[in-house]
This record gives sequence, C-alpha cells and structure tokens, in this order.
Amino acid sequence: MLGEKIVLARLLLKAFNENQLLILSSIKRNSKSTATSFLKELSEASGIPLSTLKLNVKILKELDLVTYGSQHDPRPIKLTETGRLLSNMLISYKNALEGRTRVREISKGTKINVLKQGISSQSSHLPSSLSATDLIASIFEVFSPNLGDSENSFVLSKGHAAPALYATLAEKKVIDGNELLSLGVCGSKLQSHPEKRYIPEVLVSTGSLGQGLSIGVGIALGKKIKKKKGKVIVLLGDGELNEGQVWEAVMSGAHHRLDNLIAIVDRNLRQLNGSTEEIKRLEPLDEKWRSFGWEAIVVNGQDTEEVVSTLEYIKHSQTKPVVVIALTQRNGGIRSLKKDLFHYVPTAEEYEKAVMDINGVES
Repeated sequence: MLGEKIVLARLLLKAFNENQLLILSSIKRNSKSTATSFLKELSEASGIPLSTLKLNVKILKELDLVTYGSQHDPRPIKLTETGRLLSNMLISYKNALEGRTRVREISKGTKINVLKQGISSQSSHLPSSLSATDLIASIFEVFSPNLGDSENSFVLSKGHAAPALYATLAEKKVIDGNELLSLGVCGSKLQSHPEKRYIPEVLVSTGSLGQGLSIGVGIALGKKIKKKKGKVIVLLGDGELNEGQVWEAVMSGAHHRLDNLIAIVDRNLRQLNGSTEEIKRLEPLDEKWRSFGWEAIVVNGQDTEEVVSTLEYIKHSQTKPVVVIALTQRNGGIRSLKKDLFHYVPTAEEYEKAVMDINGVES
C-alpha cells in the first residue's frame, strides 16, 4: 500500500548517499551509454571524482539495482526492475524534501493573508480556510494545477475555503495581493466562493457542497478517454461527506479505475453546526474509502513535509484512485488561536499574536 511505501522511502533515503542517488537518477535519463562513458560524463558534469562514482556504481550493482557490461562486453548501463522501482521511490521523496522549505514559507504567507481577508470581510469562513492552507499550498507545490501549461487540474469542492485558495494564488503571483482585501465586496472578482468567470485559474465554480468529486471524476475520465496526461486533485471538506453524491462519485472513480484521480479530505472534525462525529459519524473513514476500491492514506495535514512527500509519491506511483485523509486543525496550527474554532473573525490584537506565531516569534 502507498502509505507503507512512503514510510519505506523515508527509511531507504537514509541508506543511500548523495552519489548513489545521483547515479540512480542519471541512469534513468541516460540508458544508452556504457558504464565507463556514462561515469566519465557524470564526473565531468558533477565535479565528483571518477573513482568515487566507480566505487558507488559497483555497490549499486552488488545490490542488484543496476546492470552493465565489462570492457569486453559493451552493454549499456541500465537500472534493473528493482532499481527502477527504488529510483522512482527515492527520487519522488527526495523531490518532496527539497520542496518542503518552499511550501512552509508559502504556507506562512497564505495563513497571514487568510487572516487579513477574515478581518477585512468580517464574514469569511476563516477556520475552514485555515485548516486547508497547508493542503492547498502543498497541492500547488507538487502539481501546479490550473497554472500555465500544467496538465494537472484542481477542484476546490469545499468552496467556502476560497480565502485559502486566493491567498495561495497571491503567493504564486496569479492575483495581486492587494486584491485579497476585496474579498466578498460587490464587484470584486474574489467572491466568498471561487468563480471561474472571474479567475481563469479557478477551473470550476464551487460552493454547493458534495459536487466537487463528481466533477473531478468527470474530468479524470475525460483525460483517460482523450489519452491526456495529468492528475485531477479534489479537495473536500469532511462535513460534505454527508452527501450521497460524494459516495456515488467514489464508486464511479473506482469502477473506472481512475489512476489519475486524487481526493484529499480536510479532516478538521467540524461542519456547519457541530462535530462531524456527533452529527453523522464518519469513522472509520479510511476503511470506508478502501471498501469502495480506493487507496487510502492518513496524514498529518498540518505537516507540509508529510503532505508534500505523500503527494509526490502518489504523483509517480499511483495505480488506482487515491484518497488522502488529512488530519487538520481549524486554527491551521496557529498556537494562539483555539483548535476548535467555529465561525470566527480575529480582533486586531489576536491577529498580531497569530502573525507572531506563524513567523515563529515568541510573544
């Protein structure tokens, strides 16, 4: 299962040195050269001594991860099947580690801007947006959906978390950061729920809960039929899982074997008027999705490293529809705010304390 493979990737990454990882990733791109010519080119390009590379490639061969001929047998250097699987696993996880710093900084900015939108509008779904900020920042780091030439698509099914999406788009320079303060204002393109007619990077106008995954299934199936590449990522709230339409979409995704569809559940344990478990119990949520034929992975949704590494691995290793159940807090992990916030707008003093928390400054 993917969850166990991600844990394995973390452990394996510690077992290989940088030179071995470089060799594995370079062979994948260059599989026609003999070992001798390949290592010479790699040494010149990287500045790593040829003797060091020879020692490391020998170790990889002994581990049955690469294969190559000898001086009298000029077969090209190639990854074995095990080497290919391991290489994909390690490289995707290594990419995630390299992206975690960017995501962490982007997420700081989005949380501050979500708070600003809450204060300026005095009406935004602030807690629902804060719980989703790390998730949306991670999604855009890994997939860059709906942006430029990206083949990946993103649907914000929980449309009331629009402030988190707008804040992320501002960090990506898609919209002007000054526009964030116009949230919900008549005539502004930043309405309380995202609208496609105002922002081209919003693929689908959403707000009526329970519909996003059905739309995602349709987009993913369309990509399959048209033989188009790219993933379809749908972010759902846990409260909207009360809708029967969601489970019809879950069933359809499994039936059509949509290995390009990723659902992410913002599991903050709250919906409009109370606890999800008191209103209509969802647990065991991961087992429910698995029973429909999906892969299910549970992550800490406030840990961007874990979220990014999970999404990176899914991106390269998915074989069926996958749901990521992200355990989040309605304060977005901001210590000075209560974890179980409902509808809430911070005071100026609370905002200042929250910004200090986000930036890691002791008050």
